[in-house]
Amino acid sequence: MYEEWLEKMRRWCSLRERCTWDVEQKLRPYISDKTTVNHIVESLSKEDFLSDDRFLASYVRTHAEHKSWGPRKIVQGLRAKGFSGTRAQQAVANFPESTFQEILAHLIQRRKEDLANNREKVIRFLASRGFSVNDILRGIEEAEGR
Repeated sequence: MYEEWLEKMRRWCSLRERCTWDVEQKLRPYISDKTTVNHIVESLSKEDFLSDDRFLASYVRTHAEHKSWGPRKIVQGLRAKGFSGTRAQQAVANFPESTFQEILAHLIQRRKEDLANNREKVIRFLASRGFSVNDILRGIEEAEGR
């Protein structure tokens, strides 16, 4: 049973980056023995199918560049995946701040028409994307040419 699940997890982890939490969640309904799950996770890590560091970098890059998420929302997503707040914040800190500023500027530009009529709604939208209110207000001022 161990070898069978190890092989399944190798194939699953080779499709895209996974974290330890993902593997544990995938195995939980099928394997009740925690020791077996831990052995599978250790084997995947040793064989380099599983790397939390690689996952962190990939998650931050993907969610920032493709989903236009801000740093706060990314940290929240990583915490939901079982990472500590410190580790999640460190992963976000390793990502270029300039990219987050570009994403925010792009989102503000897309919503520029709404700014005149419904400024609060745009600010709430940007905050829900994970940007701090100070950064949002600074970005809006820059976009409005103040």
